[in-house]
Amino acid sequence: MLYTQRDTEENRSRVKREGVKMVLCALPFVAMAVAGFILRNELLCAAGCILLSAMLIFTTDLRLMPVVRYGRFLRDIHNGLQRTTVGTLVRLGEDEVYEDGVYFSELMINIYEDMSEEGERRFLLDRSKPRPQALLGGDVRVTSQGSIVLDVEPLSGQEVQA
Repeated sequence: MLYTQRDTEENRSRVKREGVKMVLCALPFVAMAVAGFILRNELLCAAGCILLSAMLIFTTDLRLMPVVRYGRFLRDIHNGLQRTTVGTLVRLGEDEVYEDGVYFSELMINIYEDMSEEGERRFLLDRSKPRPQALLGGDVRVTSQGSIVLDVEPLSGQEVQA
């Protein structure tokens, strides 16, 4: 399987690390706002509050939320229904596809024996997972949840005929 419990644990530690970084970045602006409040300097207090708000919005949106979204994605992957599709791995896409807060690349499987275009199925492979370049053109079994690839493994000769 491409996704393990270790991925979830690593994501949790990344969320904590990003949260700590965010708090450390906020401390100077909090100190600025508190100093302005204590000194009764309205301009300093307002500037501290505005800069604190801007920094929190910026770091939350760019640093923390992508990691949180990926954690939700991992939780959904482990709890959803899985299905298996057997076919020939036709191509691996190079372009990034953004879906459910995660960047993927396309993986195209053809399930028809005559390899007609109607038999192509599109799956999404997490960009952080290894790409199965060696399996290109061969028969594979894809385990997925919806269109998200959970596992790609080659088929032996006996399984292809079955």
